[in-house]
Amino acid sequence: MTDFQLVDTREEILKILEEKGEILQKDLWKELKIDSSKCSRILRKLEKEGLIKRVEVVVDGVKTFKIVSSKFEEKKAEEEKLDLRTVMNRIEQISKLPPCYGCLDVDCEAQRCLKLEVWFLKLCKMG
Repeated sequence: MTDFQLVDTREEILKILEEKGEILQKDLWKELKIDSSKCSRILRKLEKEGLIKRVEVVVDGVKTFKIVSSKFEEKKAEEEKLDLRTVMNRIEQISKLPPCYGCLDVDCEAQRCLKLEVWFLKLCKMG
């Protein structure tokens, strides 16, 4: 493989990862129509440069690597932060609901409910 072919293959790998985010190493070399050892050499270089991450996985009882784009990992981490923010906002919203909202006590009377009274007093202090 010439230097020119190596650069082309490297760029093709990055393009595939940009589209898919992640791919099994065996699927990658099959898609590129190159042998596994050439693919491994290129991937090791890309990993050293911090452009990809090789994650060891077992598929159908066979050990292989999942190749993940560093950009994909960053995007996924950012999405997880957003999800956590959403969860925290929901928890805050739920905490503002009266305790009656999730109460299972069918015999409860609002006028005599201690939980409701405590919630109302806290609400008055906050506002």
